[in-house]
Amino acid sequence: MSQSEREQKTLARTQLLMAVVSLMPLVVLFYISATFVFAPLRDSGQDATIWGLTATLGFTAMAVVLGYIVVRRDTLRTLSAIAEGEERLDRLHVATSEMAALEHSDQVHTALIQQAAALVSAERAGLWLRERDELTVARALGMSEERAMAHPLPVGQGLPGRCAESAQTLLNGELTDTDRSWDDRVVTKTTGSLLVPMHQHGELVAVLDLRNRKGEEAFTVADQQLVEGLARQAALFLDNAAFREAQHVYEAAVTSLVREVTDQHLTWPGHIENVMAIAESLAERLELGEDKLAELRLAVQLHDIGLLDFPRVDIGPPGGPVDHASKGADRLEQMAFWAGAAPVVRAHHEQMDGRGPQGLRGFAIPMTARILALAEYVDTVTNPSSPWGDKTLADVAAEVSEKDDQRFDKTVVLAFLATQGIS
Repeated sequence: MSQSEREQKTLARTQLLMAVVSLMPLVVLFYISATFVFAPLRDSGQDATIWGLTATLGFTAMAVVLGYIVVRRDTLRTLSAIAEGEERLDRLHVATSEMAALEHSDQVHTALIQQAAALVSAERAGLWLRERDELTVARALGMSEERAMAHPLPVGQGLPGRCAESAQTLLNGELTDTDRSWDDRVVTKTTGSLLVPMHQHGELVAVLDLRNRKGEEAFTVADQQLVEGLARQAALFLDNAAFREAQHVYEAAVTSLVREVTDQHLTWPGHIENVMAIAESLAERLELGEDKLAELRLAVQLHDIGLLDFPRVDIGPPGGPVDHASKGADRLEQMAFWAGAAPVVRAHHEQMDGRGPQGLRGFAIPMTARILALAEYVDTVTNPSSPWGDKTLADVAAEVSEKDDQRFDKTVVLAFLATQGIS
C-alpha cells in the first residue's frame, strides 16, 4: 500500500468518526423527543409540530452527512494538489541538478527545453536566442528543428518577440497573425503558450517558448512559477558554461603558443609531437584512466617550458639541464589552468633508483611522470634533429631492458617493448 493510500484510509476513518460523533447528539435528541416530547404533543393533537421537529432533526442529520462528504472530497483534492506540487518541485530540483553537471552551452540548451517541457507537460518547446534585434531558434522539441531555425522573428513580433521586447513572462498570450504565420511555416499549431525571458548580467539573451499543455489544459500560474525558476537556474548554468568554454579556448591558445615556441626555439622540430605519440601509446598499453591521460597530455606539451631559464639547452645529459624540470614546474604553479601539470613536469627527470634531481624513488614518482620520462628519452636519443639523437629504437629497447638500468619504471619499459614488438 502506498503512502498516499494509507493517508487516504486514515483520513476516511477520522472523518467518519467525526461524522458519527456529530450525529450522536442528534440521535440522543431524537430519542429524548420521541420519549418525552412527542407523546404529550400527540395527546394534545399537535401532530404538525411532531412532523416539524422530526423533519428538522432529519435535515440536520443529512446536513452533517453531506458536510462529511464535501469535506472529505475537498480534503482529498487538497492532499492531491499538495502531493502534485511536491512532485513537481522534486522534478524541478532534479532538472536543475542535471543541468548543473553539464559542461557546454549546447548541452544546457538541449537539457533546458527537455526539462521545461517535461515539467509542465508541454507538447513542444523552443529556445530562442537573441542576436541584436532578432530571435532565432537554437533548440526545438516536438517540431522540426531545421524548419524552426530557418524562420527567425524580429524582436517585438509574435509571442517570442513580444516576450523579448517586454522582458516579461507571457502566459497563454493572444496569438497574432505573425504567430499563426510562423506556425504555418513550421507546420505546428498553438493552443496554449508559456514564454519566459532569460537574462544574463541584466540583459535579455533568450526566450524559453513552451506550447500546448498536454490534455488540452491551459498553462497555469503554477506552471509559470516553475518554469521561471528553472529558467533562472539555467541562465546561471549557461553563464558558467560560457566562462568554462572561454577559459578552454584561452588555455588551448596559450598552450599551443608555448608548444610552438618550445618546438621552434627550445628543443627541436617535432619533439613534442613525437613525445606525445610515444606517451599516448604507453598510456594505452598501461590502461591509464581518462583523468590521468588528460594530465599526461598537458604535461607533455609543457614539460620543457623550464628551458626558458637557460641560455643553452643542448648541453648536459639528454634532454638538457636537469634543473629545467623544477624551473618549469615553478612557472606552471603560478598559472591556475596549468598548475595540475606542475607535479608531473617537476618529476619527469626523476629516476626509479633515486638518482634524479630531486632524489624521488620508485612509487614516489607519479605514474604520468614515469611515462613522460621514458617517452621523452626515446625521442631525445633517437630523433636525428636532437643534439643527442645517435641511437635507434632497437638500441633504446636493448638499453632499457638491461637489468642494471634502473632509471625507468620496468612496467613502463615493458609497455614500450610491447609497442616495439618485443616480448
